[in-house]
Amino acid sequence: MKKSLLALAVLGAFAGVASAQSSVTIYGVLDQSIAKRNDCSPCAINPGAPGNDAWTLQQSTTSRLGFRGNEDMGGGLSAQFTIEHRFNPDTGAQNQTPFWNGRSFVQLTSAAAGSVYLGRDYTPAFWVQLKSDPFGNDGVGQSGTGILWAGYFTPDQASGVTTVPQAAWPGGGSARSSNTVGYKTPNLSGFTAQAAVSLSESTGQGRGVGLNAEYSAGPLYAGFGYERVTDGASDGRGVANLAVHYNLGFIKPMIYFGKSKVGAGGNLSNKVVLLSASAPVGAGVVKFGVSRITLDLPSTAAEDTHTKLGLGYNHFLSKRTNLYFDMGSATGAANGAGVKGERSTAFALGVRHTF
Repeated sequence: MKKSLLALAVLGAFAGVASAQSSVTIYGVLDQSIAKRNDCSPCAINPGAPGNDAWTLQQSTTSRLGFRGNEDMGGGLSAQFTIEHRFNPDTGAQNQTPFWNGRSFVQLTSAAAGSVYLGRDYTPAFWVQLKSDPFGNDGVGQSGTGILWAGYFTPDQASGVTTVPQAAWPGGGSARSSNTVGYKTPNLSGFTAQAAVSLSESTGQGRGVGLNAEYSAGPLYAGFGYERVTDGASDGRGVANLAVHYNLGFIKPMIYFGKSKVGAGGNLSNKVVLLSASAPVGAGVVKFGVSRITLDLPSTAAEDTHTKLGLGYNHFLSKRTNLYFDMGSATGAANGAGVKGERSTAFALGVRHTF
């Protein structure tokens, strides 16, 4: 009898192993547009616009090739990974320094307790900002991460754009953090939360601590994010943001607010407001957004505000392919230096394919 029970237990263990299922998905985006902007000097910052007034072949959504996998280990336990490469399809060149610049992490998940991930990923506060820009931080119509984070960027030497921010405007950084240990709660009746710490290791880039809390149920979305650099050369800098969206069916209005601490030791404070909306129209969607950032600059500065208007339309040829036309027009302080800038207007006509 004891031998029979032992045999059944062994067979049960092997059955549990055999029932574990895994999958790997290859995904990506290819995006190309013909873009142009007016010549202006000095030119107000216009995220997504070409660098000069020449006709330019460029991408709106950064093209990428990614791999993500999932293994169901049974009992509510699973493991995931994601690696994502970014590139420029017009030349085939790598977009930024790390080959897997987009995302690169491994994750363990419990259906009841949530997920723990390690590697390189977007910071928690970034998700609140991204979901509030109808352009998804893409193309000439976007307000741009630098504006919507009120001039703050996560210091990250692995990003390939590591210039230390200026007094009141970002000179570089990333919306992602490397060397990160993070935790995500399970979805609790629409409520989720995330916390992460990016280790500075020996780079001196500063340890980033971030969190978010989001609620999404039915037509309502509300989110709050926070990030702060706690050591290193960027000590004291950080950002806090919040957003509310409500989908009325025929239109989804969104309100977003962000406040940052920048400058040496976080001694300067910037603020930004974004009012935006998206609306389905026929086989497409119309996108609109107007953002205004107020920079913490000396009272003698020529300008301490920056305003951008974005307008666009996506026409879906299929679930994976769409045509788009975007326009962005910006005016205000050029490069955050308080120099009065001319109006910069750009447009782009392109095609985007996802797989």
